[in-house]
Amino acid sequence: MASRLLSPLLYLLLIGIGVVMIGPFLWMIVTSLSSPADLYHYPPQLPESWHPENYSEVFSRFPFGTFSFNSLKIALLASLGTVASASLAGYAFARMNFRGKNLLYWIILATMMVPFQVTMIPVFFVIKTLGLINTHAALILPAWFGFGMGAFGVFLLRQFFATVPREIEEAAIIDGAGRFRIFWQVMLPLARPALATLAVLAFMANWNDLLGPVIYLSSTEKMTLTVGLAALQGGELTARIDLVMAGVVVSIIPILLLFVAAQKFFVKGIGAGGVKG
Repeated sequence: MASRLLSPLLYLLLIGIGVVMIGPFLWMIVTSLSSPADLYHYPPQLPESWHPENYSEVFSRFPFGTFSFNSLKIALLASLGTVASASLAGYAFARMNFRGKNLLYWIILATMMVPFQVTMIPVFFVIKTLGLINTHAALILPAWFGFGMGAFGVFLLRQFFATVPREIEEAAIIDGAGRFRIFWQVMLPLARPALATLAVLAFMANWNDLLGPVIYLSSTEKMTLTVGLAALQGGELTARIDLVMAGVVVSIIPILLLFVAAQKFFVKGIGAGGVKG
């Protein structure tokens, strides 16, 4: 009897939480299709007319196409670097024995506790010394050497590789496979869920990064979408919230598409990463 009463209450609670969570997202879409006059009604209400032309106006006022291409290029290449470096390190920590392995692993994990603002200045001087200021390489290359989400990626993939049975690796060794061939042809295909999870998280982090482009980039044609959105909010369109929200909706479309496409692997990867320490 008690369970029959609790079930409807549980559903109502979950529906309420869902409405609260999706409310800001719906408000953003409605605002992006409203006129400026409809934004200041109190209490809030649906607009009297819809204005899809807000989206084309955003693209006509700002080089959003260029910004989107730059963000996509940086996010894809930096995510690829994160996955490549983290998978190699994660495999080494999970399946190979070498002196100081545990100490080095815990040092890498400890770097996750260090905020980016602490390492920002030394990394900037390294990038400047390499002559990469105002280039996209300044935002891509660090990911290939473990900066950004590299430490988390090492942790996630090390956990996954540790769950692979030793017998699979031993069978490959008996067949004459070397260490790198085992990694490339045996381990990586098995680790697809964890790799997809890391790729999605790394893409989101690089796509939404604002501080990095502001520090390293100076020319407009090399700026990213996040910088463009910040310019929208603080520039001549400060009062045009409808256009700002149209720009925000455009910026989250790639993230939504990627998450929907990789949702199956994402759930498997998160679950597999916490199976074994």
